[in-house]
Amino acid sequence: MYYCFKKINIASPFPTTQCGHISQTRELSDYKDNLFARVISFKDDKNWLFHISADVLAINREFRLQLQKTIREKLNNNNINLITSATHTHYGNDINNIDYLKYLMEILIKGITAMQYQQIGEVKCTYSNMHTTAVGKSRISGYETNLEYLNLITFYKNENIPFLRIVVNNCHPTILHADVPFFSAEYPGYVLKLMEKENKNIDHSFMMGASGDISSRFVRSGQKYENMVELAERLFEEIKVLINRDGNKYPLKLDYHEVEVALEHEFIPIDLSAIRTDLTTRELETIRYGQIVRAQLKQSNDIIKKANLASWNLGAVKIVFVPNEIFSAYMSPLDLSKTILVSYSNGYGPYILPIGFPYLTYEMFTDTLTVQTKEKLMKIISTI
Repeated sequence: MYYCFKKINIASPFPTTQCGHISQTRELSDYKDNLFARVISFKDDKNWLFHISADVLAINREFRLQLQKTIREKLNNNNINLITSATHTHYGNDINNIDYLKYLMEILIKGITAMQYQQIGEVKCTYSNMHTTAVGKSRISGYETNLEYLNLITFYKNENIPFLRIVVNNCHPTILHADVPFFSAEYPGYVLKLMEKENKNIDHSFMMGASGDISSRFVRSGQKYENMVELAERLFEEIKVLINRDGNKYPLKLDYHEVEVALEHEFIPIDLSAIRTDLTTRELETIRYGQIVRAQLKQSNDIIKKANLASWNLGAVKIVFVPNEIFSAYMSPLDLSKTILVSYSNGYGPYILPIGFPYLTYEMFTDTLTVQTKEKLMKIISTI
């Protein structure tokens, strides 16, 4: 087995807006945190797998497919599988900026093709998880999910030497206020910085779980940078619990599967009289934004018609990658001791609410998938 890890600085060399909130219209150049793409790569005599975790809101499907195509050509190997994931920070560079996307493509290709591998022999990995509301819980008034999970995967060489840890947590990185005048990797980036400081000999990465309905809205004490740091430190303490707990070691597998799915849409009228009286000011504000976005979607040709879902069975656990902002309810049919559901991967898609979801929320306005499409996605998530 061969392994390489690389951190690529993806901060834009020119001013851009942020991406994640409708009010972010100012071009900025100030970075409170470094923004990275963390690239993990494993290869053996049959398989070559890359995972890229980038501090951006999302990486669209076409970008990912072009990046994979180019890497295959540059490295002269058509069997390479490349997974892109976004940490989904709402305070990264604007992914709708064509110049930034071009720059991002260039530096990822340059960085990935220059990676230097080390032979590490047999690799084993462990998996552990726990329920947590350290940084967030359901952001919808009156709706509890109990599916907020922290997951930790640790990779070992020579039986007992850890060299890589992947954190998976399903909470929106929206602790900061929408109008902060700087770029930030938000809590995922800060947690990784704490982990790197704790152990400089281990590589670290982050994947965002099924967080469509989960944020810090009812957990945070404020939306300043120090409030984000407070919650990140709280999550870091729970990560240390999982490190000490650890799990059984399993030989690493590079078992990768991917399917392309056609997405069907419909615009069902939304009854605005169903707005509840117990909603917060912020929830009411996002519902108004939702009406604007839905009107734009109706007039747009940008509705996503295809999605690529994938799975990587590591041996200790299987990770299922979906592009959408999927609600945590889609974790319910899964055995969470064996499977992790990751969002914002191999593309980007709007929110997917559970079938028959009764609450009127912002997410309902952008969810246009048919019931049949959701049923199809549920089956793939459970079986891929």
